[in-house]
Amino acid sequence: MAEARAACHPVPAIGLHSFRVDPALHTTQVAVSSDGFVLYVPHPKFIWRSIRRAVHEIRTQVQTLLWPLRPRLVLAFVGGFSGFVSYQPSSHWLRSGPIAAALWNFDSKVPFTKYLPTPLRVAYLSVNTAAGIILVVVFVQKLFLRLLLSYHGWLTEGRKRSKLTTFWGACLKYGYLNRGLVAGKPLLYAFQYALPSLKPPPVEETVEKFLHTMEPIMEEEEFENLKDEAKDFVDSGVAKQLQTYLWRKSLIARNYVTDWWVQFVYLRGRSSIFINSNFYGIGDGDQETMPSNKQLPRASVLVYYWLIARQLIDRERLPPLCINNLVPLCMDQYRSAFNSVRVPGRETDRIKVWDMDESKHILVIYKGQYYSLVPYTQDTGAMLHPAEILRLLKGIVESHKDTYKPTNIAALTTLDRTKWATIREDYLTDPRTHNRQTLDQVERAMFILNLDDTSPETLTETSHELFLSDGTNRWSDKSFSFVVFKNGKVGIHTEHTWADAPVIAHLFEWVLAMEQRNKGFVYNADGTLQENVEPKGQPKWGDVGWQSKREGEGNKRPLRMPQKLTWTVTESLEGEIKNAVTLARKAMGDLDLVVTEHNAYGKGLVKKMGCSPDAWIQLALQVAYFRDQGRFDLTYESSMTRLFAEGRTETIRSCSVESCAFVRALDDASVDRDEKVRLLKAASDAHTKQSRDCMVGKGVDRHLFAMYVVAVGKEIDAPFVRNALSVPWKLSTSQVPQRQLPPGTWPKGDNGDIYYTPSGGFGPAADDGYGVSYCLCGDTRFFFHVSSKTFATNTDSTRLTKHIHQALEDMAKLKQ
Repeated sequence: MAEARAACHPVPAIGLHSFRVDPALHTTQVAVSSDGFVLYVPHPKFIWRSIRRAVHEIRTQVQTLLWPLRPRLVLAFVGGFSGFVSYQPSSHWLRSGPIAAALWNFDSKVPFTKYLPTPLRVAYLSVNTAAGIILVVVFVQKLFLRLLLSYHGWLTEGRKRSKLTTFWGACLKYGYLNRGLVAGKPLLYAFQYALPSLKPPPVEETVEKFLHTMEPIMEEEEFENLKDEAKDFVDSGVAKQLQTYLWRKSLIARNYVTDWWVQFVYLRGRSSIFINSNFYGIGDGDQETMPSNKQLPRASVLVYYWLIARQLIDRERLPPLCINNLVPLCMDQYRSAFNSVRVPGRETDRIKVWDMDESKHILVIYKGQYYSLVPYTQDTGAMLHPAEILRLLKGIVESHKDTYKPTNIAALTTLDRTKWATIREDYLTDPRTHNRQTLDQVERAMFILNLDDTSPETLTETSHELFLSDGTNRWSDKSFSFVVFKNGKVGIHTEHTWADAPVIAHLFEWVLAMEQRNKGFVYNADGTLQENVEPKGQPKWGDVGWQSKREGEGNKRPLRMPQKLTWTVTESLEGEIKNAVTLARKAMGDLDLVVTEHNAYGKGLVKKMGCSPDAWIQLALQVAYFRDQGRFDLTYESSMTRLFAEGRTETIRSCSVESCAFVRALDDASVDRDEKVRLLKAASDAHTKQSRDCMVGKGVDRHLFAMYVVAVGKEIDAPFVRNALSVPWKLSTSQVPQRQLPPGTWPKGDNGDIYYTPSGGFGPAADDGYGVSYCLCGDTRFFFHVSSKTFATNTDSTRLTKHIHQALEDMAKLKQ
């Protein structure tokens, strides 16, 4: 997925013979250095702030526990019930009935209670009883909510809803989502414990769907052999045995596959993640709508909004995402958006996430140099305003000397994971050098800000810079790096393990929307920063207000000086870095990445044709790929499973019997238009159905993958599953939603036609295949990011891009 002139110039990092604690954290810390034992106790005001934060966290947890009931309503009920019972005579049924007698007898067995006055015992027993009633009510409500969220019939219905779906929607809307008198506002993780668990689908269904998608890419005899293997697998005891293990796991886990998916697909993968796993995102689609083309002012404003997003996540004030403002999605991935890193290991990696109080700085990379910037005031720890962040950034840029030699150490993160883990352990974790502390500063940062010295103009140039740069300044392990170019353009480079693309895209969209929404307050007409404004009140997800600074306030707040981080680079480490740079640049040279815009029409025309926009694009890709390769191959499209707890993705197998029939018909002059349209709609409907099946956990590949994990772990011979997962994805595709924020968040109610982002891309899944990311912007345009390998003799990204545009043009001609 900073610094200062006037008041703050970068200073060397804290050395070996100083404290190993970080005073910027403002927490009690213990450390051992070469000078001895260090106990750091912060100023009492920071201890008091930590206590307040702990109280706030407890309050948030209680609020999430009690939701959908309002805390104030709960307190009123508990107080009212306790008072009512206390004022009743001892003969009243509330104080002398069977339940009261049982409570009284139980309380009598608790030590020391018999010494308490009777009124006090009555009061605290009534409070406990009221709390018990509340917990039962909350439990029943959340149980009912899980039952509601387990219903997926709404996905298969059009605009005309059935009575059951209408009743279901009303229960969700008025019982849980609308604040009203009873239901409180849901916090970020309010729905987590109510989301249904993901269970494995029936084996027979999975195998049947698998065969349906394999038929069009296999010869008839080969397919018949596959059907026989599938029948033997289903009929044998192996399938039942594997399924039994998965069902047992699903009884104790919220999601039967996600932890294995993260562990075995991502963390245990040993190849480089630089191109093979990471992805990028472009922030600006139209340079004319950019609020500023000045690098440092824009970086200051957007860094400020990233900090607000981090704060809202930490305080759980970011509202849960809901489909159609009704059906909540799992928000678990947001926990690792900030303060996190993928730590390499010799055999397996791990994701490490620091608490907000343990991560108080941003890592700034400028011309190969590393700086630690703390965007909080030195005295109270308050968040800096954009103008203050700008002063720090200017300090870094203006104090930079051309004599500074870039270490290029980030190139090490582009190596294969075992090699990088070995180098990290041998050279960067030695307590006798600066490297251990510097590495900690890099990995523990909230996020990375790359101030790049390039000014890409075209979409393809921008994509190359975001994804690859020069191979030396993208720290591939960090959750995300925010990149600001010299011409003001912005984007992100993201590590994939911690979350899927829609998560970071959601946060990035909010950051950009807030900038556009408030550009008149923070920027001057020439793109420079207004320094006489400050945030107004507490920032909210809906908007961040601004106001003029109070007279006489000026720039009095003390800023913390940025640190220039240093590395100890030995001759042998220098050799490892040079080797990493060589390998990274070779990989960059092997990547053929092309980004284009199609603006002849958008999803507006597609909807008029009665087709799903996503299915339309997928069919265009099938047409283009067939024309490019002369055959059909297995096609991967990501689909989310966040309707379930801890859901990640499932695979839509876009190459199907129906899609192949349409592709052949489109290029067949003997097939009339009406038949082509019929086949188009049939293929679109089939794709939409498969997409819905994937969303509700009835896909193919995650189930096969989970069975394979069990087979390997339990040493069960399952050749059918092993062979099923060995077929390569020659065409790997993905779409990130253009708009995830509520309507009205962007200026002028824009839905992507005015302010749009061209999305991002990734590398191909197969060396002889293509990777295609696409974006549907408003109703008027599409963007395509096409990648392949230059050494592959059968692929050419420019050629496939032309085929895609031609396919879209040919499909549009089917409309009368």
